[in-house]
Amino acid sequence: LGIHEEDFEWYNLAVCLGIDTNLFFEKYESDINIAKSIDEMCLTCPVSQMCYESGTANNEYGVWGGVYLSAGLIDKSKNIHKNEEVWKRLKKKSVH
Repeated sequence: LGIHEEDFEWYNLAVCLGIDTNLFFEKYESDINIAKSIDEMCLTCPVSQMCYESGTANNEYGVWGGVYLSAGLIDKSKNIHKNEEVWKRLKKKSVH
């Protein structure tokens, strides 16, 4: 890819790179269509597991690896729109 290993960070391969970050925080649960679109994007991302791990390790809030976190923990109230199928798909990606 022309990237030197020492310059590489996992987020360089994130599907969301360059997307408005507000969509992963305040706007995520305010619009069910935004939330579902973000979920689908994360489910297709090749680095969602690393993203989730970074969010939990750093006590982040917002969407990390397709899961809304608060202080690095899954926030059930912010993930309420997810159905069982979405949780199964996240689990297959080793997220949550």
